[in-house]
Amino acid sequence: MTASMEIYQRSFPMKQRETKRRRKGRREWKIEIPNDVMEEIVMRLPVRSIMRFQAVSKHWESMIKTRDFRARHMAHQRSKDPKLMFVSYGQYHIRFEQRDMETTSLEESLCLKIEEIKGAIAISECCDGLVCFYGLTDAVRVINMATETSLVPPLPLAKFQQLYKDHPDPDLEVEMEDVTDEDDDLHTVPVPFILFTRFGFGKDRVTGRYKIVWLYNIYPATLNKKKKTRCEVFDFEEWRWRFVTTRPLDHHQILSSQRPSFANGSLYWLTGDERGYPSTQTKLIVFDIYTEMFQVTSTPPFITPDASGDKIGLCNLDGRLCISELKGDCKQEFWWRVEECNKWERIFSVDLNSTSCWFGGITSQPLTPLAISRDNNKVVLSLTYQGNLVDFDLDPDSTVYHLYYSGYYGLAVPYFPSLSLVHATF
Repeated sequence: MTASMEIYQRSFPMKQRETKRRRKGRREWKIEIPNDVMEEIVMRLPVRSIMRFQAVSKHWESMIKTRDFRARHMAHQRSKDPKLMFVSYGQYHIRFEQRDMETTSLEESLCLKIEEIKGAIAISECCDGLVCFYGLTDAVRVINMATETSLVPPLPLAKFQQLYKDHPDPDLEVEMEDVTDEDDDLHTVPVPFILFTRFGFGKDRVTGRYKIVWLYNIYPATLNKKKKTRCEVFDFEEWRWRFVTTRPLDHHQILSSQRPSFANGSLYWLTGDERGYPSTQTKLIVFDIYTEMFQVTSTPPFITPDASGDKIGLCNLDGRLCISELKGDCKQEFWWRVEECNKWERIFSVDLNSTSCWFGGITSQPLTPLAISRDNNKVVLSLTYQGNLVDFDLDPDSTVYHLYYSGYYGLAVPYFPSLSLVHATF
């Protein structure tokens, strides 16, 4: 026993030295990963992990903050199925829930406490993972769900909001000395208000700058019979609202209460009648966010020439402009714009008689496609003010509809986690 102990004690220091040499050897052995390969790896990480990786080194921090890296990260996100963001709100809070596209299981939840907002709250479309919420007289706030933060301070009130806040009577006319555009420098304008006006939120495809475009009807149009609309643009880089000319929209009103759709660097609205109600002379209003210029075009040829505006659907589907028409037989055809060849492509049609059981028996309002799943080749359909979502198999021979989701929410939008505005300074 004693001999064995002595042998162990003599051999232990030798083993310890060998172990240290091995450890030292491992410490000196390195793997060199090229920077471009490392960027590709980091780009595929979740947003919160990427934010933490900024602390690794100054090189990583500067790489992650570049606009090119953010754009490549978003392009990778868009190569996958989107998430779904369900938004609901109460008097003192607003809740964002991120759900998996395939299973609708809850992945993330964010509840923001807000001061009391008087009146209705509007939620914008989601642009690069950003979403805005606001009221007629309450400042616009921008949220990035991926970082669970309000990235910028509340925006200053638009002139439209200030007018309505100071003069809530829609028949009251007020002086505006600081409103200028190409048409005139000083004039009296009426309070521009019809129901709840929603703005468009999008990105300049050339410079990558985010802009809010608030196009609204002038009502009652008692002073200038030709000029029907007015438009304010908020540029996040300039951090101010400014008016842009709406001269191409002379004699045109926008259809009230619609949410403009953003696709491929432009925003789109449908026109209405003199009071902003649905018309059978519906036109398409296009606003290029880069040039900040409007144009009015006819609806695509597959839309019935005298179709009423409330039977035409307009939305962004998988990054493309999607237009549809609800026909008298309750059939609705959906088409989207193929920018590469400047053509329209029919993608699918639905029968509202088959979906009405999930939408309160309604067959008179067009459905809105929410998102397309590439994994299972299905499209998710929604109807305004209805809590259910329905999915539809895109197989041309299929006529199968399923209840996809049922629950309370104010708005559901397709969503891609992003680094948008994370490093912005204002």
